[in-house]
Amino acid sequence: MTGHSPDDHDARTDGGTRTRDPPETAPDDFQDTGTRLVSKIPTGARAVRYAVAVGIAVLWVVPLLGLLMASVRPLEQIIQGWWHIEGMTVTFQNYAEAWTFKSGPMRQALFNTAIVTIPSVLAVTLLGTMVAYPFARFDFPVKTGLFFLLIVVMAAPPELVAMGNYNTLRATGLFDTYMGLILVHIGWGMGWVVMFLRNYLLGLPEELEEAARIDGASRYQIFKSIVLPYSMPALVSVAVIQFTWVWNSFFFPLVFMRSTDKKLAPQVLPLMKGRLQIDWGLVAAGSVLTMIVPIVLFLVLQKYYKRGMVAAVAD
Repeated sequence: MTGHSPDDHDARTDGGTRTRDPPETAPDDFQDTGTRLVSKIPTGARAVRYAVAVGIAVLWVVPLLGLLMASVRPLEQIIQGWWHIEGMTVTFQNYAEAWTFKSGPMRQALFNTAIVTIPSVLAVTLLGTMVAYPFARFDFPVKTGLFFLLIVVMAAPPELVAMGNYNTLRATGLFDTYMGLILVHIGWGMGWVVMFLRNYLLGLPEELEEAARIDGASRYQIFKSIVLPYSMPALVSVAVIQFTWVWNSFFFPLVFMRSTDKKLAPQVLPLMKGRLQIDWGLVAAGSVLTMIVPIVLFLVLQKYYKRGMVAAVAD
């Protein structure tokens, strides 16, 4: 029996030519604007979901808007409330002062943060992929136990491992060094990265690897030519999340970094509040400078980030 498309029951033949009956309603392009708007109005549960999503978005956007408004206004106008826009004076003096702040210039702090963040993200992403692949493909005796251990480490609070890392870095001479802090971030991020990438790699068709092995490809060639390209959306998702966490991390730099010239951006921000009076414009400008880098990174890579997140959760 020959299969028919869903539209074939509406079609008829006339002298060998297949024709279709006209649709009962006009296409959207030929409808008036009012009708199209009415047809797009959500109803029922979808309207509730939209309302909840909009409410959450507003809760996030309003504080951000207040931060931006405070960063470009003098202190005397901020005290009256950032939402008062009558007679508002826009100035970038707060950014200039934060960039060259005496107790901790944001210029140097951002550079120090980049020194720690970039290697931490690259290393944990590459190592996480190399560890996640065996968990997704191979069977070995202690596989379940090791994976459970990774989950336990991921669930542990950072304060739990701070003392052990503190003593280790002291003993090895890596305390108050960029390398020591980078190693701490790599070890702390491996747990969730391996679990995330393992879930993603479970969706990789095994037939691709079997075909490559038949063609004589080694495990290294399969990993480099098939696994890594296939995992690119997940790797981007991991890199963006890990970058944000490391860039904004305050606890680990506070514990393991003491030198003034090595302070990271999250450490410098509290210094800007002063001792006698808090200059909220200066603090707001420093906060904007700190958060602008992760935001730009996410905006640039959001397409791959969404693909990786959806696939990892679905698998």
